[in-house]
Amino acid sequence: MTSKMERIDIYNKDGVPTGKVQDRSEPLGPEEYKMAVGMWIVDRGGRIFLTRRSMEKKYAPGKWENPAGHVQAGEPPIHAAIRELFEETGLSVREDQAVLLGASRTWPYLGRDFGVRMDVDLAQVRFQKGETCDAKWVDFDEFAAMAKEGAFAPSLTDHMRGYREAFLRFTGNGGSPALDFLTGEDEP
Repeated sequence: MTSKMERIDIYNKDGVPTGKVQDRSEPLGPEEYKMAVGMWIVDRGGRIFLTRRSMEKKYAPGKWENPAGHVQAGEPPIHAAIRELFEETGLSVREDQAVLLGASRTWPYLGRDFGVRMDVDLAQVRFQKGETCDAKWVDFDEFAAMAKEGAFAPSLTDHMRGYREAFLRFTGNGGSPALDFLTGEDEP
């Protein structure tokens, strides 16, 4: 099986594009980063929408996460998050509906995570073959328990360190100590 070529911009540690573009699978230098994005959906009742990674995935198969992916060359992070959400679930949002929750940096990735408030009927979710295989709604207590149990893709919890407080506020759980185990600083 051959993988399709996916061109990405290379960024410095501050999230500024370096002008270099390369295939996503090519190795990066120690001061080079690629950009990943995620979209959190929270419904009227405060539930959090999760998708399950396909068992075909090389990285973290079967683990739960928010719809996420890589920023393509020349693509603004918000557009990448909206595109990834649509590709992985068939769900559409507009740029003006989403808010930036935060940024993270864990080499070789820079992360930009967004949130949107919307109700989603799980029967309407369309899964992308090879990417997603299931979806569910969880309340905050279940989300925190899943995080502690290691049910999430490690990239989700690694990136969340950079915007944990904003995520808690967005989900209506500001000040909760439930995710305090997600500690540690992003690299300098």
